[in-house]
Amino acid sequence: MQDKLQISLLTSGFPNGFTNEFIKCIKKYYKNNGAFVYIASDFSGHIKTDKYSMTFVKMFQDDDIKFKTVNIIDDRATKQQAIEYINQADIVWLSGGNTLKQISYINEYNLIPALQNRKGITIGMSAGSINMAKRVVLARDIKDDILELKIYDGIGLVDINIEPHIDGAKKEHLEDIRKASKEATIYGLFDNSFIKIINNEVEYIGEYIKYEKI
Repeated sequence: MQDKLQISLLTSGFPNGFTNEFIKCIKKYYKNNGAFVYIASDFSGHIKTDKYSMTFVKMFQDDDIKFKTVNIIDDRATKQQAIEYINQADIVWLSGGNTLKQISYINEYNLIPALQNRKGITIGMSAGSINMAKRVVLARDIKDDILELKIYDGIGLVDINIEPHIDGAKKEHLEDIRKASKEATIYGLFDNSFIKIINNEVEYIGEYIKYEKI
C-alpha cells in the first residue's frame, strides 16, 4: 500500500457483492496480508457485528483480497486496544447501522484523533459514510429513529455529506433530505456507487443525486 496516502471511500451498500470498480480501487492501494479493522455501529450488538464483519471479510476474500489480521472494535475491546487496532490498520471499515449510536460510541472511545491521523484506507458504509464528515447534516428519517434533523461534529475525514440508499428512499424521506440540504450539500448515493477522496481530490463512481440549497 502507498502508505503516504489517506484514502476515504464513502459507500452506500453492495447488495449483490462488491462491484468491479470498488475492488479495482481497493487493489490499487492495498496489497494483501495487512490488518483489517471493523468498527461497529452498536458496540453492544455483538451478534449482528460478528455476522456482518465476517460477511464483508468473506466478500473481500472472494475477490482475492486477504487480511493477515481482522479486529473488531466494539465494547469487547478496551479503549486503548481500539486505538491500537486503528493505528495498525491497513483498512478501517466503519459499519452501517445506527448512525447516532455509532458516533456516540466513537466519541466515547476517543477514536477520532486516531482515525484522522492514520494513513491508509478508511471505508464507510451507509451510517459509517455519514459519520466520516467534518460537519454531519443528518436528515430526519423516521424509519431509522432519526426523529428530527441532526447537525453534529463527525469524524472529520471528509467535507462531504451523503445520504445512502437513495434508490430505495420513500417520497417522505426525499422531502426530509431536501430540507436538510438547506444546511449543506448532500449527495444521495445509490447502492453500488461510492465516492473516493484521496488527499482532498474527489471522484464520484456510479450514480448519485446532488441536493443543494438553491
